[in-house]
Amino acid sequence: MKKVLTLFVKVFSIFSFLLIISTFTYAQEINELDFLTAGKWSVSSVQIGEQKEDFTQKESWMHFYADGKYQIQMSNDQKEGVWKFDEEEKAVTFEDEEALAAGFKIEKLNDKELLFSATEGDVVYTMTLRR
Repeated sequence: MKKVLTLFVKVFSIFSFLLIISTFTYAQEINELDFLTAGKWSVSSVQIGEQKEDFTQKESWMHFYADGKYQIQMSNDQKEGVWKFDEEEKAVTFEDEEALAAGFKIEKLNDKELLFSATEGDVVYTMTLRR
């Protein structure tokens, strides 16, 4: 009887561990899109090739809506359109932007920071955004 109870405890522990890991993995997948669409992202910096520009004020931001629309404010220029999230590639594409057809690859995403990168020819673009 003691062996059966010990075996049951081991099996239950392994099952619980696997359940926790699968729940955490599933929650992580859901949260990527939730983090992305949870409100405005303030642009912290933009780097094009070797040139980097820091943004210290809140004049530049991006807002991704859950319905697939977006708004971007860069200094005095505002743009709106439609975006898509490619879960497999971990990238955001803007339907009306042909120049960066491969989209913006998400390098880092959590509830406080978003780091995009994109390539056009030999030029690498990176953008850091914060909440």
